[in-house]
Amino acid sequence: MNTQGSELRMLAVVPPDRRAEIARQLAPLKPDLLFLDRLAEAEVAMREDDIFQVVLLPASLSDTDWWEFWGVLALLNPRPAILVYAREATYLLWSGVLELGCYDVIVDPFSDETLQGAVLGAVKSFEERRASGSQPE
Repeated sequence: MNTQGSELRMLAVVPPDRRAEIARQLAPLKPDLLFLDRLAEAEVAMREDDIFQVVLLPASLSDTDWWEFWGVLALLNPRPAILVYAREATYLLWSGVLELGCYDVIVDPFSDETLQGAVLGAVKSFEERRASGSQPE
C-alpha cells in the first residue's frame, strides 16, 4: 500500500530468471507488479488511465532501449518514480540518473531490505510529487 492507502502499482524490467526473486523480495509490500521484457510491452501496459508509482529499470539496457523506455515513461502523467539498478553505482551513473529526474540508483544484488526501502522511498516521492502537482523535469 502506498501512503494514500491505495495499491502499489509497479513496472519492472527484470530478466526472466530474476523475476521470482524480485517478486519474493517485494512480496511484503503487496505490489501489483508487472514485469516487462520489451518496450512494446511497456507501451501496452502504460495506457493513459493506468498509474504506476514506481518503475524498476536496469542501467544495463542498451542506449537505444534505455532512451526508448525513457521516452515512454516521460510521457506518463503523473510520471512514476524511477529506480535504476546496476552492478556498480558510479558517480557518473548516479548523477546522470538523478539529472534525468529518476529517483535513485540501487546496487544489485540487493537485500530484501534495500529493495523494499528503495521502493517505499520511491513511492513516497511519487505521492509527494503527485499531491503537490509537480513533475520532475
